[in-house]
Order: sequence, then C-alpha cells, then structure tokens
Amino acid sequence: MIEQNDQIEGLNPDGFTTLANVAKLYDVSTSTLRRYWTDGKFPEPILLFSKNYFKNSDLLEFNETINNEPA
Repeated sequence: MIEQNDQIEGLNPDGFTTLANVAKLYDVSTSTLRRYWTDGKFPEPILLFSKNYFKNSDLLEFNETINNEPA
C-alpha cells in the first residue's frame, strides 16, 4: 500500500509531476502506480507530450486522504 510522504507537501499545487518522480516520492514502482490508478486507489495521470503527468493538486489531496485514514 502507498504510504503518506511529507515531501509531497512541498509540491507546487499548480504544477505537474512525472510518473517516474511520483513513483520515487512514494517509493513504489511505476507498475504499482499504474495498477493503483486502474483500480481507483490513486489519482489518474493526464497525458502531456506523450508522458504521464500527475497534477500536483491531485497528489496533495491524495496525501491528505492518507493522513486522515484511521489506523
């Protein structure tokens, strides 16, 4: 399961982050992220210039939901 990451909080909410960088931030493989967004467990990326990018605002919101989940 993807765990909360404090580095996400430093992202510019108006920016975008590549699939590879998001995988590094959450310490998971890109395949894991693909599986999670396909299963509806992670925000879906958008396609820009033939690459998957995540909206930073979506990542920040997702990170908040992880913080608010009961243990």
